[in-house]
Amino acid sequence: MVNYRQRWDRKTFHYALALSILLLAFSAFTASYVVTTQADVLRLHMEPSEHSELASRVHSDKVLASLVTMNLLSSPPNLVFYSVAVLGMIQYSTHRIRKKIEGNSVPIANPSYAKLLTDVAREKGAENVELLVLDSSVPNAFTFSRGRRHYVAVTVAMLEILEADELRSVFAHEIAHIKNKDSRIKIIGLIVRSQYFYLPLVFLIVKAIFRRREYLADETAAASEYGPLPLMSALLKVAEYLRSFSASADLFLPATSFAFAQRPTTGLRRILSSTPTLEDRIMNLMKLSA
Repeated sequence: MVNYRQRWDRKTFHYALALSILLLAFSAFTASYVVTTQADVLRLHMEPSEHSELASRVHSDKVLASLVTMNLLSSPPNLVFYSVAVLGMIQYSTHRIRKKIEGNSVPIANPSYAKLLTDVAREKGAENVELLVLDSSVPNAFTFSRGRRHYVAVTVAMLEILEADELRSVFAHEIAHIKNKDSRIKIIGLIVRSQYFYLPLVFLIVKAIFRRREYLADETAAASEYGPLPLMSALLKVAEYLRSFSASADLFLPATSFAFAQRPTTGLRRILSSTPTLEDRIMNLMKLSA
C-alpha cells in the first residue's frame, strides 16, 4: 500500500519554501520601506528650505498612498481578515457549484462502477467515498467533499470510453487527491494568490504547486500492483477524445477541485495553467515505468 503520509513530496516542499522566502522578503522590504519613508517625511518637515513645504506635501501624498496600499494588503491583521473573506467566497462559490453538480447527476447505470470505487477506496485507506455520475459528453473526473463525505464525480463519457482497469486507475488518481489533502492545499494557494495578486512570481509559484499536485496524484495512483500503464492508457484515450471534440472540455467544478482532464494548452498558457497537459502527465508516468 502507498504511504500517503508522504503527501508533501520534495518538489512541493521546494515550491512552498520558495514561496515562503519570497513572501518573507517582501514583508521585510515593506517594513524597511515604511521606516525609511517615515524618516524622510520627518526630515523634510524639520529641515527648513524654500521648497520644504511643497516637497513634504508632495512626498507625503505619494508615501501615504503607497503605504496605505501595502499595509492594507500585507499587514498580519488585514491578512487574516482578507483570508477569511476569500475563504468565504470560495466556500460560497463551491456550495453553488455543488448544487449544480447534484442537479446534473444521473443514476449509476452499472453497479459495478460503484463497487470498483469502493474497492479502490478501501485499498487506499479512504473512508466515506461515494460515486457521482454526471450527464456530460466530455470525459472527465474530479473530487469534492461535503463535510466528512467525499465524492468522486465521473462523467458518462468517461465511463463509456474506459476499460475496467483504466477506470480503476482514474479512481485511484482521484482517491490520491483526497488522501493527499489537495483541496486544502488549493484553498491555501488561492488565498495566497488572491492576497498577493500584484506579485507575478507568487502567481507562477502557486500555479506550479497546483500542477505538481496533479503529477503527485498520478504517481500515487501508479504506485500500485497495477503500475502506471492503465493510467497512461486512460490519459491517452481522453487526450485522443478531446482532440476530436469541438466543444469545451471544461466542466463546472468546485474551485478546490482538480479536473482529471483539461483543454489542451501550449506556449505561455502551459506555464500559467493550474493543470499539466495530458501529454506531460503521460511523459511523467513513462519515466516511472522506465
